[in-house]
Amino acid sequence: MRIAHLTDLHVQALPKWSELRPKRLIGTANLYLGGRKDHFSETVQRAAVRAAIAQAPDLTLITGDLTAQGLASELEAARELLRPLGDAAPLYLIPGNHDIYVEEREPGARIREWLGEWMSPASPGLATFGAASALYIETCQPTWLSDGRTDLADLAQAETLLDSAEGFVFLCLHYPLRGRRGDTYGPARRANAHATDIEAWLRRQARIGAILHGHEHHGFRGTIDTAAGPVPILNPGASGYAWLPAKRRTAHFNVYTVEDGVLAKVERFTWNGTDFVPEPGGAYATGR
Repeated sequence: MRIAHLTDLHVQALPKWSELRPKRLIGTANLYLGGRKDHFSETVQRAAVRAAIAQAPDLTLITGDLTAQGLASELEAARELLRPLGDAAPLYLIPGNHDIYVEEREPGARIREWLGEWMSPASPGLATFGAASALYIETCQPTWLSDGRTDLADLAQAETLLDSAEGFVFLCLHYPLRGRRGDTYGPARRANAHATDIEAWLRRQARIGAILHGHEHHGFRGTIDTAAGPVPILNPGASGYAWLPAKRRTAHFNVYTVEDGVLAKVERFTWNGTDFVPEPGGAYATGR
């Protein structure tokens, strides 16, 4: 079974005046006056979708930040962007902090209005796709900063869901648990405040085979100890990044091969300014 993993596409649009709540005023200023808008590219976003489809995945997983500010126009554009992926193979996605950008009746309610056909109805959620399952635990809240939160009651509920999980289980989070050097991810203003609680919970679990996340735009991988032994943590890096070689920034996505209940292969594809190609030297060989 082949599983494509994209994250942090960051579809962008100008907000309407009615959408300019205080946080979006700051976000819009960062994007259009601070220059962050140019960090992402619609051309690359569409190329990433085409390239992922070309890998003939049996399942595609997306670990959040489909949009820049959770705007209706961005969510509608994201739905249009992802439709070919969803038509080609089962698609499962979770929200990121940029999708849960401002207060709503419950975290993720807004993104589900547009993309709910590819999501769990609430956190935690479990979806099974033949030989693999995706377990989702929410890590995002609409705070002023880029920090995250997790309702610790979700962990107990997730443990119950794991009892019914089938095949190889991917835990899908948005926020990282660990940084690229294996230490606790930080700084605190960009981290999930309950990461250590999730780690403690993971150390008791034996059904999770890999942990997928996004949020950090530079890709990296690591491991975390669980009841089943060391489990890989995998972040492709932002899949919608523009081609910025002077800053050593570009877009990536991963493809995982699961065979006989084991993660047998990790491939990483990188945007070279023209096409997505296998990362030279193998997955994460570039260290970016």
